[in-house]
Amino acid sequence: MILEFLKTILGAYRSPRRSARAMLDRAPSIADCALMVVLATLVQAMFGAIVDMALGENGASMSALGARMTEVALNFFMFAVLTAGAYGLGRRFGGKAQPADMARVVAWHLLVTAFLAPLNLLGIHAITSASPEEGASAFALLAPISVGLSIWLFAAFVAEAHGFRRIGVVVVATVAGFIALGFVTMILASAFSLAPPPA
Repeated sequence: MILEFLKTILGAYRSPRRSARAMLDRAPSIADCALMVVLATLVQAMFGAIVDMALGENGASMSALGARMTEVALNFFMFAVLTAGAYGLGRRFGGKAQPADMARVVAWHLLVTAFLAPLNLLGIHAITSASPEEGASAFALLAPISVGLSIWLFAAFVAEAHGFRRIGVVVVATVAGFIALGFVTMILASAFSLAPPPA
């Protein structure tokens, strides 16, 4: 069963549109989509703990219940924002997906890309631990590779759900959307960090 699940995940990387179509044909419920989001969080946490141990870092915070709950909340926030954004923008340009269809492919995308966590973590570690004299190691390239794969998969899933034949425009819209989302996130983070402490 686990082997079949891993084959299905691998199939999403080999043929993302076919994988998205299979998920749409299965038509999982919203409850199933929520389970995919939770499973994505657990997969990310598992890889985070493994990478922490491999790098010899203190992994105590990785197992904290509060940190896990925060990650679940953030993943559900991302799920809601990406679903609404991809649905609304796609329909504006003639897409045919229904809200439930978009929720299915976005939840599947979150689960599939959770397996990219090792690339992200190793890449970020290489960047943050780089010395000014020697620079970052080759592992630093893993982070942009992971981001590129995630964007490509997301665009393919959204294109399949909306019935778009060409994926290039969807990739451009996805990149623009992620940049806008990152900008809004930075503004919100700055606003909260500048807020006066409670009396």
